[in-house]
Amino acid sequence: VFFGSAMTNFGVQLFLDAFLEYALKPGTHKSTVGEVSPTYPNFTGFVFKLQANMDPKHRDRVAFIRVCTGRFEKDMTVSHARTGKTVRLSRPQKLFAQDRDSIEIAYPGDIIGLNNPGVFAIGDTIYNGKKLEYEGIPCFSPEIFAYLRNPNPSKFKQFRKGVNELREEGAVQIMYSADEAKRDPILAAVGQLQLEVVQFRMKNEYGVETNLEMLPFSVARWVNSGWDVLRQVGRLFNTVAVKDSWGRPVLLFKNEWNCQQVESEHPELNLNTTAPVVSGQEPESL
Repeated sequence: VFFGSAMTNFGVQLFLDAFLEYALKPGTHKSTVGEVSPTYPNFTGFVFKLQANMDPKHRDRVAFIRVCTGRFEKDMTVSHARTGKTVRLSRPQKLFAQDRDSIEIAYPGDIIGLNNPGVFAIGDTIYNGKKLEYEGIPCFSPEIFAYLRNPNPSKFKQFRKGVNELREEGAVQIMYSADEAKRDPILAAVGQLQLEVVQFRMKNEYGVETNLEMLPFSVARWVNSGWDVLRQVGRLFNTVAVKDSWGRPVLLFKNEWNCQQVESEHPELNLNTTAPVVSGQEPESL
């Protein structure tokens, strides 16, 4: 327990020293070239979060990047692992609540914010020197599913923009029917609140009223064996096949019992509760 006074600077240094001692230090990260230590000399960074409309007046989009190795410097030029393009990292910011401060340098463990004009996606790696790519972020199994409908065709452009940007942020998982004729996105969430947040943000940030059509499924499993094996199995009872944002097959089940039955009868599907980790691939847009 620490006692102190910010007014007289009593005990503050003791608290800060202890905080640094107990705080989690930068660790190693899995990559395409093996484990990478924070002492690796070249700069590398990992995009772990995107946020749109943080400043409603400017409709900005910010990419949050963790510095994994090396030294970050303002206006430095780096390589983008997924696209292969060269990117200049200008206007880096340190964000705390609504406050934003420009920064000049950053080190492993630091978080920086960069303006994102559609360049970055969650799971992207930026680097200097030898090419490497960090392991992406897994998508966990959702339990609530609903079609997101746009009742006003004249608002389709705003509807599409909102769906794509919220999917980029990871606010909710987006899936699509395996039937190409059905292009309405399927929202896949862990809780009802996620769906309500999506509808609220679609209305307040993109000016689009939306309707939800709930689907009678509560379990999702990714088919690791792929579409060819799934087609060979044929029709499954109380189950529907959809695709995630990367075009991979996902089975939706009405309940856990249906899921277990399919797993026992068709082990060749190789079902998984989490999506295969993606890196270096561009997700589908609406």
